[in-house]
Amino acid sequence: MKEAADAATHPKLYEIRLLICVAQADGYLDDEEMERIFHQVNLDIFTVRERQVFHDDLENAKDPEVLAREVSPYLSVPEKMMLLRKMFKLAALDKDIAKEEISVIYTIGHALDIARSKIEQVESWVIEGISWLKRWDSIIGSESSVKDKNITY
Repeated sequence: MKEAADAATHPKLYEIRLLICVAQADGYLDDEEMERIFHQVNLDIFTVRERQVFHDDLENAKDPEVLAREVSPYLSVPEKMMLLRKMFKLAALDKDIAKEEISVIYTIGHALDIARSKIEQVESWVIEGISWLKRWDSIIGSESSVKDKNITY
């Protein structure tokens, strides 16, 4: 019996596949990106067949526009926006978003029928967050100047 792995049956599968496309866009899938993707995989229940799809996508890059068009009808606008946010955040893991990653995210956003202005707003929000984090790094200086590294807020 073949297990279903289509967009209508499991749109979350396609969300992960699109994250993989973004991570691969700059030609390098690093450990941090891989860890974030598998964290997303573990947030949902995927069959063995669906997990095999992820592994195939990691080895053989897929067309993100085709994947996005397949899943678009099965995602609500808030789900599409959250996916866009996840893609930008994944691309920003190293605190620098490669132009290839941005291009793929815009391609996916367009295929999901998200207005360019909305994509730009999410991109701006993520870049603002990166700047905010960098500013914190400059405020605290080197790690050795922080007395208690275990402080959380």
